[in-house]
Amino acid sequence: MKAFFAWLFSQNNSSLQIGLFDQWHFLYLFIVFGGTLALALIGRKSPTKKAFLPKLMAYLTVGLYIADFFIMPLSDSYDGISAYKLPFNICTIMAIMVPFVQFNPKFAKIRQPVVTLSIASSLMWMCYPGTALGGQPPFCYLIFQTFMYHGFLFCWGVLNLAYGDVVYDIRKIWKEFVGILMILVWAAFGNAVYDRSYNWFFIETSIFPFLPDKIMPVAVVFSVFGVCLVIYGINFALKAICKKKVPA
Repeated sequence: MKAFFAWLFSQNNSSLQIGLFDQWHFLYLFIVFGGTLALALIGRKSPTKKAFLPKLMAYLTVGLYIADFFIMPLSDSYDGISAYKLPFNICTIMAIMVPFVQFNPKFAKIRQPVVTLSIASSLMWMCYPGTALGGQPPFCYLIFQTFMYHGFLFCWGVLNLAYGDVVYDIRKIWKEFVGILMILVWAAFGNAVYDRSYNWFFIETSIFPFLPDKIMPVAVVFSVFGVCLVIYGINFALKAICKKKVPA
């Protein structure tokens, strides 16, 4: 049985390699975006599915995040359990926040920023999957887990918008900005307490050669907030288009 699990989670299961914007990258994007769109349309036509699907995505997101800590020691992609997966990055922090806002009405006030930041962070990673660009096979555990985790997180956030569980008000976008600043402080704490080489939230070392390290905290905050603005804009545009298509 040990040999079976070692094979199942092995990184060396194919001679194929995934690269930025190659056919494998686009395949994962197609699966995530296509699946999200399909679920959004299916749920809008069924009150039962509308109530069930966001909960399912929340369970899958949290479940995949927790399961990863048990599977990492079985995968040759990792040397034991990776501390980088601790909730100091925006994507992993969202995994902790999703069940609170989905299942506990007491956290309803922060559901909007959690939804937006979940979509923004997962979308940014999927468009530039830095941790999945090391020449690994496209369907090894490392690649599959990271894409599916971000895919479930993205889908959960989009379904909240598609089903009207979260309705945007541009006057409340300050909540997203405050949320980003709180994540910045939390990530800075993690980088200070643990090894700075983890570079949580990309605020210690620049990931772009044209940006100096010192500017990264400001660059990250405004980059994430900029994506939040784009998400708001797309949401408002789609609502306007849908209203025009509905006969008076």
